[in-house]
Amino acid sequence: MAEAKMTEAKTTKSKKADAKRTGAKAIDSTRFARAAVTLGGLAAGYFLVMGLHRADILINDYYLQILIWVGINVIMGVSLNLINGFTGQFSLGHAGFMAIGAYVAASMTKLMGMPFALALLAGGIAAAAGGLVVGIPTLRLAGDYLAIATLGFGEIIRVIILNLDVVGGPRGLPGIPAHTTFLWVYVIAAATVVVVRNLIWSRQGRALVAIREDETAAETMGVDTTRSKIMAFVVGAFFAGVAGGLYAHKITFIDPSQFDFMKSIEALVIIVLGGLGSITGTVMAAFVVTFLPEILRVFADYRMIIYSLMLILMMLYRPRGLMGTAEFSFRQLGLGDRRPAPGRGGQTAGTSDGPPPVLEVRRVSMDFGGLRAVSDFSMTLRQGELVGLIGPNGAGKTTVFNMLTGLAEATSGRIYFMGEDVTRRKPSEINYMGVARTFQNIRLFTNLSVLDNVRIAFRGERPYSMTEALLRAGRYSTQEDQICRKSMEFLRLFGLEDRASEIAGKLPYGAQRRLEMARALATKPRLLLLDEPAAGMNPQETQELLELIRWIHERFDLTVLLIEHDMNLVMKLCQRIIVLDYGVTIADGGPVEIVKNRRVIEAYLGEEAV
Repeated sequence: MAEAKMTEAKTTKSKKADAKRTGAKAIDSTRFARAAVTLGGLAAGYFLVMGLHRADILINDYYLQILIWVGINVIMGVSLNLINGFTGQFSLGHAGFMAIGAYVAASMTKLMGMPFALALLAGGIAAAAGGLVVGIPTLRLAGDYLAIATLGFGEIIRVIILNLDVVGGPRGLPGIPAHTTFLWVYVIAAATVVVVRNLIWSRQGRALVAIREDETAAETMGVDTTRSKIMAFVVGAFFAGVAGGLYAHKITFIDPSQFDFMKSIEALVIIVLGGLGSITGTVMAAFVVTFLPEILRVFADYRMIIYSLMLILMMLYRPRGLMGTAEFSFRQLGLGDRRPAPGRGGQTAGTSDGPPPVLEVRRVSMDFGGLRAVSDFSMTLRQGELVGLIGPNGAGKTTVFNMLTGLAEATSGRIYFMGEDVTRRKPSEINYMGVARTFQNIRLFTNLSVLDNVRIAFRGERPYSMTEALLRAGRYSTQEDQICRKSMEFLRLFGLEDRASEIAGKLPYGAQRRLEMARALATKPRLLLLDEPAAGMNPQETQELLELIRWIHERFDLTVLLIEHDMNLVMKLCQRIIVLDYGVTIADGGPVEIVKNRRVIEAYLGEEAV
C-alpha cells in the first residue's frame, strides 16, 4: 500500500515536471516566434519604405494622387474605428478633429516656418487636446445623445475657424507648402494601423472592447469606463489631427467648408463599410470608397443608381461590413501547460468573535422617485461565510447587490468593505478592492471568445503601461503570457478549456453560467455576489451548480452572498439566510430557523414549505 502511494506520488511529480517543461518550451517558442516576426517586419518595413520613396517614379501620377487620398482615408477610418467600432461610442465629430489638425499644422509651416514633421505632431496634439476637452463632459453620454454632442462639437470648431482672421476666416488659408508625399502618407498610415492594432490587443484595448460589448459588466469587472473612453477619444482625435495636417499640405488651400458634417460622414461610411471593429476592413473600405468614384466616372449618368445597388447588396449579404470584426491575422496565445497555482487555503466561516467583517451594511435605503425599494437594510458578512439573500420578486434583493457593487447609489446609510466606506465608490473601484458579482441575466461579452472573456478580468500586480502596450516593450510580453496562461487555468478549472476559442454567446446555458463565474473569480475577489445563478436550470444542472458553488467557496476561501429562489439549493448550501420583503429585513438566521419563521412562511415560503 505504501509502495503504491510512493509510486503514485512519483508519477504525479513527474507529470508536473513534464508539464512545467512543456509550458516553458511553449513560452520560449512563442517568444522566438515573436522575435522572428519582429525582425521580419523590420526587414519588410525597410524595403517598403524604399519602395514608397520611389513610388513617385514607379506609379502613374494619376494613380499616385488617388493612393495618397486612400492613405489619408485609412488614417481617418482607423482612428474613427477606435472610437466607434472598438469602443462602441457613436461619434460624429471626427471632421472637427481633422480641422484642428489641418489648421494648426498649416499655420505652423506657413506662418512660422516649422518643419513638416513637427507641424504634423503639433496638429495631432492640438486635436488630441480637443478630444480631451470634448470627451470629459460628453462621454458620460451614450448612443444618439453622444452623436448629437460630438456633431455639435464639430460644428463649433468650424464656426470658430470661420471667425479667426489669423487663418483667413471664411476666405480660407492659401499658400500652404505642398509637403505631403506618398511616403509621408503611408508611413503615417502604417504607424496608425500598428498603434491602434497594438492598443486593441493589449490590456487597455480589451477594456475598450468590453465597454462596447457590455458597459455595465465591464464596470463591475474593474474597467474604469470613463477613463477608457476618454483615452480612445484622445488617441483617435490625435490621428485625425495628423490626417488633417496631411490633407492641408496636400491640397495647399483649406477653408472651413471642407470640414463640415459630410466629412465626418465620409469617415463613418468607411468604417461601416469595412466593419465596425475591424482594422483590416477599414483599410479595404478606404480603398473602395476612394477608388470607386474614379472607376464610376465613365458611368456618370448612372453613378447614383450603381451606388444604391451596391448599398442594397451590402445590406443583404454583408450587413456587418466587408470584414465584420475579423482581421487578416491571428494572435498567438503563448499558453503554457502549467497547472494552476493553489488557491488560498479553505477556512471555516468567521464568527462574531473572529476577524473584522468583510462587509458591513448599515441602515441602507434606496428610493426610486417616490418608491422605496430597500428600507433601512443592515447586514454583516464575515470572512468565509456563505449567506443566502431570499425573498419574493420585487423584495429589493438585486437592488441591494447594485448598491453593494456601485451600480446604484444608496439614498441613505453606509456600506463598508474591509473597513472602508464604499457607499459612493464607482463599480470599477469596488471591484479593484475585491468585490465581484454575477448577474441574474447572464452578462457575458457575447461576441468575444471564451478566453477573451476571462482575459479581460485579469490584471497584473504592476500592470504594464499604455506606452509599453503600444511599443510591445517592457513588461508587455511577460504579462500577456501570464494573463493567457492564468486565463486558461481558470477555464480548465471550470471545464471550459476545450471551448476557449468559441464565441461566448454560442455556449450552452450552463457553460455560460460557469464562464461568468470564472470571469468573476479571475478578478481575485474576497467577496463574491451571485444573483440567481440557478435561474433557468433543470434539477441536474442545479445540483451541479450547488456542488460548484460549494467548491468555489472552499477552494478560493471566499465570502459568498447568494440570491436564489430555489429553496432546496439555498437550504443545502447556505450557513445563514437573510429574508427581505418589500425592501425590509424580516428574518436573519440559520436554515432551520428560517424555514420555521412564521413571517417568512407568510411572506415567501407558504404553508406547504413547512
